[in-house]
Amino acid sequence: MKHGTTTIAFFVAIAATPSMAQEVTLKIADSLPADHIITHNTTDVFMERVKEELGDRVAFEHYPAQQLAKAKDMLAITQAGIADIGYIVPSYVSEKMPLGGVVELPGEISSSCEGTLAFRNLVQPGGVLDELEFQPNGVRVLYNVALSPYQAFFSKRAEVKSLEDFDGMKMRSNPGAMELSLQSVGAAPIRMTPPEIFDAMSKGTIDGALLPYTSIFSYGLNQITGSSTENANFGTVGITYAISENKWNSLPEDIQEVLTRIGQQVTESACSAFDEAEKTLAAELSEKGATVFELTEEESTVLNDSFESVAQDWAKRLDSRGKKGSEILSIFREQVETLRAEGT
Repeated sequence: MKHGTTTIAFFVAIAATPSMAQEVTLKIADSLPADHIITHNTTDVFMERVKEELGDRVAFEHYPAQQLAKAKDMLAITQAGIADIGYIVPSYVSEKMPLGGVVELPGEISSSCEGTLAFRNLVQPGGVLDELEFQPNGVRVLYNVALSPYQAFFSKRAEVKSLEDFDGMKMRSNPGAMELSLQSVGAAPIRMTPPEIFDAMSKGTIDGALLPYTSIFSYGLNQITGSSTENANFGTVGITYAISENKWNSLPEDIQEVLTRIGQQVTESACSAFDEAEKTLAAELSEKGATVFELTEEESTVLNDSFESVAQDWAKRLDSRGKKGSEILSIFREQVETLRAEGT
């Protein structure tokens, strides 16, 4: 009897050994609302597909809506290990990743997929921006997106209905290229992250913002928008979800392979979803009473001419700081042209 009890205890112990237990917990942090379309099309899909392949070997803890840190501090908490995977937007940390702002230049891309895939080739491991900005900051990109080209949205009190009306408007902006694009049309850029926009527009602190339609609805800004452009191209935002190198190096090789492969799949599927949603939401905003207006051909020409000056100015400023602004601009444009030639 004693021998039988010992045998049972032995098999119970075997069942509880670490080899049968969960191997990895990954903490993902971002500043987006949990139901944001970016989360729905990227992180939710990423976690679901990884779990499908790896089962209980990997567990995720997702901290949305700035629960762990504000958007500008996501890189810092990922470096520190507070989060394992962080929502890292180069323009939010432009002092550390200034070249990553190339994807945000106005007039450069015509769709989310153009921007996303061109940006991917620069920021993924082995890409030029990976070597110049992500590796030196101790992070590795798993998946990335660039949203559909940004439009200009204005509060109801602003009453903007043409390019001429932009003059003097206080507009929310990311640092860097987006600021230059607003200045080129006479608007005054105000730095803030998307979660801050609703309150600022409601109080009249700002008159409007540059965002894609997908973000307008995700942050509830459609409730206070009086007018918006439909065919402008004020740039975009380049978003990455990057894992700390320390965490990455601690993972088994087969788990690394799954994270890399699924990250690539998510990058490609997300951009198609963004482009499709943009068309639908523009029509929905108009149906709800906002004035959705197209720039005239003359206005578009004026805007595009100013945007080329913005791109050259952005590159030269970085060149003067010893950064490779002109080189990165050229590389990014080559990537976009290649994608267009391939029919992307």
